[in-house]
Amino acid sequence: MITALQTNAVRLAILAVITFKSATEYIWSGAGDLIYGGNTYKGIGDLGQIGRITEGSDVHAYGTTVALSGVNPTLLSESLTDVKLGAPATLALALFDSTGAIIGTPYVFFSGVVDKPSVQPGIDAITISLALESKLANLSRASNRRYTAADQNLYYPNDAFFNFVEMLNDLALHWALSS
Repeated sequence: MITALQTNAVRLAILAVITFKSATEYIWSGAGDLIYGGNTYKGIGDLGQIGRITEGSDVHAYGTTVALSGVNPTLLSESLTDVKLGAPATLALALFDSTGAIIGTPYVFFSGVVDKPSVQPGIDAITISLALESKLANLSRASNRRYTAADQNLYYPNDAFFNFVEMLNDLALHWALSS
């Protein structure tokens, strides 16, 4: 990719992979369909928009947004109910040569999860924006896991490690020192 960028004879495009409840969508910033990696990316052209991508030297969960404009208002409720919070989302930069073939492997510049959608209404069409947050955002959230047998068995059904934890609540232990 570095060699191709130095030639000034390349075109850039953004590839996006966003998972929804119904399916994983493959989208790219060009027109028409693009087949890459066994997947067909749907071209959205100028109807798509990506927010600012921020990086820093401190440990901070930076996020961004992706938006699709020109959505038919009759599809609004279907579009919003298909959003899956916490689903994976990836944005990558792809380079194309003069024949339209992808050069090398697209560079992933954002990998995170889908957060809340927002809607900007228009006269004939609406714009739906999805907030994407870094996976680091999960570090600031409290874990919903508990130290119980029931919680452990959700992930490891045959594990008996926590089977006796609940009875420790009612157990009185008396320690005696011996000389």
